Amino acid sequence: MSLIKPAALFVCVALAGCAGKWGLADPAKDVAATKEKPLVQAQKSESRPAAEPQGKKASGPDAAQSARKDESSAAAKKDLKPSAPAAKAEEKVAAEPAVKEVESSWWSFGSKKKPAAGEVAAKKVEVIKVTPAWLDDNEKRLKEAVAGSKFQVERRGDVLVVVAPVDASFNPDRPSMLLPITLGPLSRIAKLVASDPQNAVLILGHGDGSGKAEDGRKLSLERAQSVASIFRMSGLKSDRLMLRGLGADKPLVSNDNAKGRAQNRRVEVMLTMRHTLSGLVAQNSR
Repeated sequence: MSLIKPAALFVCVALAGCAGKWGLADPAKDVAATKEKPLVQAQKSESRPAAEPQGKKASGPDAAQSARKDESSAAAKKDLKPSAPAAKAEEKVAAEPAVKEVESSWWSFGSKKKPAAGEVAAKKVEVIKVTPAWLDDNEKRLKEAVAGSKFQVERRGDVLVVVAPVDASFNPDRPSMLLPITLGPLSRIAKLVASDPQNAVLILGHGDGSGKAEDGRKLSLERAQSVASIFRMSGLKSDRLMLRGLGADKPLVSNDNAKGRAQNRRVEVMLTMRHTLSGLVAQNSR
């Protein structure tokens, strides 16, 4: 028995040496190698630069370059289209003045509403009173306008009156039609009146009392309308031009004779100030 144990030991040692020489696998070493391989692969994977996940910034030079690209692209997007909050803020600012304007338009208590340009201009227009200087200046100009005609210029208080006799101013065959000779002086008078926005005229037609009173008023009105048409062509409107047909209600002299009747047949152009026109109309109404 003593020889068997040493012999078995020798055989084992021999087998072990052969295995190492011929590269036979050692189970223990194989197990250890399989355990070490994952560690080596893990170390290699750590040594390699891993791919940057999306949304994270890289480090080093690549990181700086990518950051510059991100900044340039963000700036370009910002120039092309503003952000939604900014756009909403601009819309809000643009809408605020309109809201304030609407509020100030309907709520008049305590508001400081500026008057319109037309209202300011209207307030600045001063009312010019009839003065002796105004009468003297316009009387002189009227006399120059009617020079060489049958028209006469009179001063009646604060009113200047141009008297046009019917017999020398209207067609006998068509009693309401002006003669061509009257168009020149009437046009000059109308131009004089229209040149000053403060001036106004009242045109009165008068008759001689012959025939029916109603027919006389109608004819006197038609004659006044013929004269007023010259003033309308010069640009005078209804606020500066009025007319009446009075017939025989306001004679200058008696109608008992032909001379008196001829003197009563007339058209009067009364020159006054614009603000006194309504009062003058009231004084010369029937």
